[in-house]
Amino acid sequence: MRNYLLSLWYKYNQWRYERKCIKYFGAKPEKVYVSKEAYDELVRRINEPPDPAVVKRIKEIMQKPAPWDKNYEKH
Repeated sequence: MRNYLLSLWYKYNQWRYERKCIKYFGAKPEKVYVSKEAYDELVRRINEPPDPAVVKRIKEIMQKPAPWDKNYEKH
């Protein structure tokens, strides 16, 4: 009985998530199926530390003023 109720709960949550996606984005969320090897590679890449050069460049970009700011000067 417990497994049946849990399965109903997950189906209900999935249905609510799909309804919200349709309401706000106009489409159902896509399901992506990957092999175990591809999944392991994705998890490995997510968990590895970022490249310091990329982090430095992102910090530089984030410190520049945005074009819509009043104090924006072309560089």
